Amino acid sequence: MSSSPYTTIEVSVQDHIAILCLNRPEVSNAFSYETYLEVRDAVERLGADEAVRVIILTGKGKNFSAGGDIQRFRRLIDEKVYIQDQGVTATGKMSIAVRRCPKPVVAMVNGAAAGAGCGLALACDFRIMTEKSRLIMAFSNMALPGDTGGMYYLERLVGTGRTIQMMMLGEPLGGKEAHALGVASVLAAPETLEEETRAFAARLAARPPRALAMQKAAINEFFYPEIDKFIVRESEYMQACSRTSDFEEAVTAFLEKRSPVFQGK
Repeated sequence: MSSSPYTTIEVSVQDHIAILCLNRPEVSNAFSYETYLEVRDAVERLGADEAVRVIILTGKGKNFSAGGDIQRFRRLIDEKVYIQDQGVTATGKMSIAVRRCPKPVVAMVNGAAAGAGCGLALACDFRIMTEKSRLIMAFSNMALPGDTGGMYYLERLVGTGRTIQMMMLGEPLGGKEAHALGVASVLAAPETLEEETRAFAARLAARPPRALAMQKAAINEFFYPEIDKFIVRESEYMQACSRTSDFEEAVTAFLEKRSPVFQGK
């Protein structure tokens, strides 16, 4: 797969390393439904490609991904269709494709990875960050409980207590602290992020691929056994919260560049 057949992502392969780049920089790589499907398809194809040993996942421009598209949320509210199961399930299946890919997947977190973008980064095996990188479980800021399996992946990395704090407060986890917690595998300088990520990926590409694939299979079987059930519950909760007045207030406040006032309705 030397060139990209996709419209919202770019994919290239060189020296056994694939780079999958989210390509909607004009909206900070916010996800569209098409993006969920394209990322999943690309990861599954790369996972089956014997020429690929490692996948780097990143975003074009200043940010990894802003997560959900707020303008799309506004349209869903105005049209009274709200968030549907199909969309939430697609985000979860995208992240599961990353988690279950037999190749190591490395997130190069340039700038912010928020909401679903954060969930996607957390589904990866490794994260390379800088002091300017931020992981933000921003769902509660939008009066939503979360999707992309992000809460599940986060709990495996930082434990239940810190997961509760990050989910409920929606505050950023910076690169330096993420590295101290073991969430970031490497803390790179901003100007050498790509260089250090490629070097890290090259180290992985030199490792025995079948052994790494079996390690990942065992990790998934025993440490991530209920992710499928989790995304089903996520979908139910996301659909319910998208019909609340608080969700509409969060979207309106975001677009009006003000703080929301939640009423619990």
